[in-house]
Amino acid sequence: MRRFATKPELAAQMIGRAISAGITGWVTGDEVYGNSTPLRTALETEQVGYVMAVAVSHRITTAAGTRRVDELAQRLPRTAWQRLSAGQGAKGHRCYDWALITLVSMDGAGPARPRLPGRRDRL
Repeated sequence: MRRFATKPELAAQMIGRAISAGITGWVTGDEVYGNSTPLRTALETEQVGYVMAVAVSHRITTAAGTRRVDELAQRLPRTAWQRLSAGQGAKGHRCYDWALITLVSMDGAGPARPRLPGRRDRL
């Protein structure tokens, strides 16, 4: 009999098997996966790079304290944003503004993993 497992739990199992098999790489996921603290923690423990969406209300700890990700993005200067195409869509190029927030490690030793990429609709 199999027990129920959430999508993030299933992903963690699959990633664990891949690591055990010697497969290396990185992981991407939408909010379902990005909002899973156990999955992100497992990836960081195994030193697997990842880019996952999180809810705008998600909180990140920085050197300045704990902030919501949307608040961090709002505090960025205009010069931090770069307009890039996310590829061709049904209605033409899907352009967004992108920025990368480098978080400070808790021990002060340098840049932390993960960094926080931000994406917003064109203004």
